[in-house]
Amino acid sequence: MANFGILGIGSHLPAEVRGNDWWPEAVVARWRQRQGGSFASPTGLVGDDGSALPEGARRIAEAIAADRDDPFQGVRERRIAPDGTYASDMEVAAARAALQRAAVDAAEIDFVLSYSTCPDYLMAPNACAVHHKLGLRRDCLSLATEGACNSFLIQLALAEQLLAGGRFSRGLLVQSSMCSRLVPTDQPSSAILGDAATAVVVGRVAEGYGLLGRSHATDGTHFNALAVGVPGRRWYEEGRNVFYAADKDVARKLILSVADRAREATGAALADAGLAARDVDFYASHQGTSWLRRVTQAHSGLDHARSFDTFPFAASVMGVNVPLVLALAEREGALVAGDLSVVFSGGLGETWSSLVMRWGRG
Repeated sequence: MANFGILGIGSHLPAEVRGNDWWPEAVVARWRQRQGGSFASPTGLVGDDGSALPEGARRIAEAIAADRDDPFQGVRERRIAPDGTYASDMEVAAARAALQRAAVDAAEIDFVLSYSTCPDYLMAPNACAVHHKLGLRRDCLSLATEGACNSFLIQLALAEQLLAGGRFSRGLLVQSSMCSRLVPTDQPSSAILGDAATAVVVGRVAEGYGLLGRSHATDGTHFNALAVGVPGRRWYEEGRNVFYAADKDVARKLILSVADRAREATGAALADAGLAARDVDFYASHQGTSWLRRVTQAHSGLDHARSFDTFPFAASVMGVNVPLVLALAEREGALVAGDLSVVFSGGLGETWSSLVMRWGRG
């Protein structure tokens, strides 16, 4: 029986590289002052009631505190899309690279799932723009998926079911981030967000390869932690839509829960696959911060596994983070065919997921 897996993965990083020296020193100095009062400070190392934090939250708070004096939080450079670029332009570039690496013709694609942090238009899914620009078949199913930074793992879950139904043989999953359009450049978060796109061709692979274990979870009490909208108003009211903390207390709780979410999810996915942590060769995670991969990997008991970091040179690219890690790790030889890989990510809303897969087609 054939399994579902990744046939090819492609990426697109814009040519413009924005280094830390791009920001005026006066702006950076203001960021340093602001960071001293955040929950990255030593007072953030205790719970709301003054008690000691649980182990996972403590590890995160200590990692954040260690970055307190660095306004760039470990990022050295990030990529910025040129003016006039649409997110679908980057998505198509990544899709063409994925199709080439998969040795799959565009005419063979049966469905497209897209996620765009900053879509070309509201209410018009970028999947349709990608479909048009690639010249896909008229009967190719096209739809957008919404899971923020967890969108890629959600796309994989949906694609697996579409392929299992027997009507489809190959799908294209695309992801893009254009956060440079969503954060004013005088805000600290502008330094840790970048632009990029990725795409993945999925289909059937040999038995023992591809997707082996799955875990998905939701906690809707954190739905208003971070968002894109008009601060203090509804997103459709007058004002610029920006990325901001809608509720700072909820955002703090969400961030401090990440390590425990990762341990829960990776453990459940490995159990679903009938495997143990010691079997894992490679670990890939969402990279929304400098510490997220490192802390979640250690807290999940996966320190022995290989990993790959994109955050220092690409910053956080939201829903693109995980597929970008996989694409570049494969390119650099850190992820090879036959590796048992565990993937973890979480997204605003809040959802979190982990998948276990044997890399390659077999």
